[in-house]
Amino acid sequence: MKAYTLTLLPDATRVNISEDTLLADALVDEGVPLIMPCGGKGVCGKCKVKVEGRLSGKTDMEAKVLHDQPGYRLACQTMITGNARVHVQEKPPVTIAHCPSLDVHADYGMAVDIGTTTIQVALVDPLHQKSYLLDSFFNPQRRYGHDVISRIAAAHEPRVFRDLIRIIRKRIYASMVDILKSVNLSPQRIRQLIIAGNTTMLHFLFGLDVTSMGIYPYQAQRLDFHGFKPEDIDSHNIFPNAQVLALPAASAFLGSDLVGGLTLCHTEGFCRNTFFIDMGTNGEMFLINSSGQIAAASCAMGPALEGMNISCGMTADSGAIIHIRLNQDILEYEMIPNGSPVGITGTAVIDLLSVLLETGHLTSSGSFHPQIETRILPAPMRYEHTAKGKQINLWGNIALTQADIRSVQLAKGASLAAANILLREVGCLPEDIEHVIVAGTFGQNIEPGNLRRLKFIPDFLSAQYHFLGNTSLKAAEGACLDKEFITNSYLLRDKIQEVDLVRHPDFEREFIAALNF
Repeated sequence: MKAYTLTLLPDATRVNISEDTLLADALVDEGVPLIMPCGGKGVCGKCKVKVEGRLSGKTDMEAKVLHDQPGYRLACQTMITGNARVHVQEKPPVTIAHCPSLDVHADYGMAVDIGTTTIQVALVDPLHQKSYLLDSFFNPQRRYGHDVISRIAAAHEPRVFRDLIRIIRKRIYASMVDILKSVNLSPQRIRQLIIAGNTTMLHFLFGLDVTSMGIYPYQAQRLDFHGFKPEDIDSHNIFPNAQVLALPAASAFLGSDLVGGLTLCHTEGFCRNTFFIDMGTNGEMFLINSSGQIAAASCAMGPALEGMNISCGMTADSGAIIHIRLNQDILEYEMIPNGSPVGITGTAVIDLLSVLLETGHLTSSGSFHPQIETRILPAPMRYEHTAKGKQINLWGNIALTQADIRSVQLAKGASLAAANILLREVGCLPEDIEHVIVAGTFGQNIEPGNLRRLKFIPDFLSAQYHFLGNTSLKAAEGACLDKEFITNSYLLRDKIQEVDLVRHPDFEREFIAALNF
């Protein structure tokens, strides 16, 4: 088989690839973040890259999506047939927290949170009870879809199933090695690999069949992940001395990320009258009443909060608008440099909807105001009725469409409906809740007032809000630092009452009622 060279610009990194390699596969294998919410079908156009060289001819889908854009191709549709050069975003460096000089002869652990969109890795020092390093990167499985259901469906093909396993292991271990190199530690000093994440991601990591989680009644092969050896996940050649452990899951859609969050909450003293929500593509939440009863549910909030299913949406990469605020009559934005804004993240969409509601340009039903064409909008907003529908133009080619608003409504409707049902299941009223725990990267970055204004959750008027960030990663770190943490996670997991929203008689009615802002 012929071998070719793919050059990644602007760093001029050279990569050897085999004949007829899909451009998307080559880029993802090198850790290049690609946005492919359509799962590589070529319909969303978000994996567009500038590329030159010997390539396969444009597909009909590319011709339709990329008209009048010479030099650009869809990575998911383009085969490399010779030497080529592609312009990509620079890989972000490993984020190094403040740490003293590490004892190269001491033992350490690695904590991992495997999310559907993002994976995070930390180096843990049990001796000093600290987490020193953090690497965060996109889950390479995104080439097969942005939600777990898409990946489960793709895994029906044996070749794809094997690839889903391979790429997630390869990317995680590469991150770990990068972290260790940055502090001159040998992989032999790693004694523990502690993993948390949603149940589907854990199944892929451990090489377990995911088919049954994609069909009713959505059963996982395993919920307990003890008893695995390093060779079971191909880590033995890299970390020969490391014990492999994962926090337990509660069900197919209540993963060890939720169980870890529950255990962390108990460790922090949030044991009564507490509502917890981890906002993301798959929203997970639990509620603890005054007697300690725990009810939990998961709801498909969709990828809108991650910037997907939004016409100009993107994840938090260079050029992404991450926050929007109204300053008198001027709309201002905060973005990730460099250059001009090229897209808008989920948090910025939430900011924008809050502004539109506050100024009366958006109705509670989620529609643009009937007289919006004659109303004065904050600069630089411009209303336009295009062939594709109504939209508000913002900066450059960035716009918010009516369909974008509907995507957010579906997410917030599912979230609010699930929370209301949990309240009833444990016999609580919103005013009974004393603590609201908002977890996840999205939850950490959202403006607290907007969470309530857009009604993602009930109005917990008496509660204190706590934004704890990635509780799944913190739980994995906690398990590295304290052997009792995993023991407690099993005990708490067994107390969870799962509320199956799919079969709940009130969910459809609650969901419809929760769609309004």
